Formats: sequence, C-alpha cells, structure tokens
Amino acid sequence: MADSIRTIDVDSTIAALHQGLTSIPAEDAIAIIESWQQQLEGSDLAEDLGELKQALQSGDTAKMAETMVDLGEDTSESAASATGDVAMKVEQLGELLSQAGQSLM
Repeated sequence: MADSIRTIDVDSTIAALHQGLTSIPAEDAIAIIESWQQQLEGSDLAEDLGELKQALQSGDTAKMAETMVDLGEDTSESAASATGDVAMKVEQLGELLSQAGQSLM
C-alpha cells in the first residue's frame, strides 16, 4: 500500500465507513472497491477486494463480514510500510473495515 495511496481515496473511504455500511448504496460500494482494486492490482489486498465485491454482489452477508475483517487486518498490517499521515489513515481504515465486518457477524 505504502505512500502510493492517494490520501483522497483513503479519506473518502474512511468517511463512507463512518457513515455506516447501510448508508452506502451497493453501487457506490462496488465503485469504491473497484477503485481500490485498480490501485492495488497484483496484491493480496486486491484479491481480498475481489472477494468482497463478489460477496456484495451475491448478497452473502457472512462472506462480506469475514472478508471485511480479513481486509481490515491486512490493511492495518500494511500501514507499517506507509509513512506519516498516510500510515495513520491506513491504520484507521483497517480498524474501520474490521469493525464494519464484525458488525455484520
């Protein structure tokens, strides 16, 4: 992930998660997921995002929950390779993803 992540994407994703999962229309969630997939292409996180997108499209809440928790943990771990403000925001994003996944369980 590192510093190649555009802060605007992190900020907008954090803002969307703060509003709660039910406030994000499915089409918007898919657009956010696809944007992140493109930025993270070739990484494990991009694969996890693909799984999340499939779960969302199929309505598989259990799979969404599991994938979001995994994605949150992996995102938090990747914060270690980022620096400064980006590292803090990536860590926050990871925590929010995990919390959102847990809320679905």
